[in-house]
Amino acid sequence: MLRFKKYSLIVVLSLLSLHGQRSKDMEKFGFIDLKTDSMDVPFYIDGIYIGKNPLPGPIPVLPGFHLVGYLPRELTKRYVEEDLSDAYKRVYVAPNDTLEVFLFYENYIKETKTLDAQFMVKKLTALSLVLMAVFLVFQIS
Repeated sequence: MLRFKKYSLIVVLSLLSLHGQRSKDMEKFGFIDLKTDSMDVPFYIDGIYIGKNPLPGPIPVLPGFHLVGYLPRELTKRYVEEDLSDAYKRVYVAPNDTLEVFLFYENYIKETKTLDAQFMVKKLTALSLVLMAVFLVFQIS
């Protein structure tokens, strides 16, 4: 009987400390609740994969600015962010607050790949013009 009291006291104290620790720790975080207009959309916060829509609940994050979107880090380039304003959101999350973010998904993946291809064509065109100018300079002299 003494052993039972001892173990039950340890269990109760452990549960109380875990509960107290969780509530204090969770006050340091903010939460992002992600929504979109399509199913099975992958979500990324600061380029890190979070999961697919629908998510089980809000995602805990450190307070501050975060980049929320549905494209992986390799596609989060400056020219993509400027042209696809609805695909990304730069949000500020306050401590102990839940921020709901809605992202539009329709056709943005296709547009991202098109923008990526257009940017590559622009780079190759600029490079070929520079090489042609260098070639002409050496031909003249």
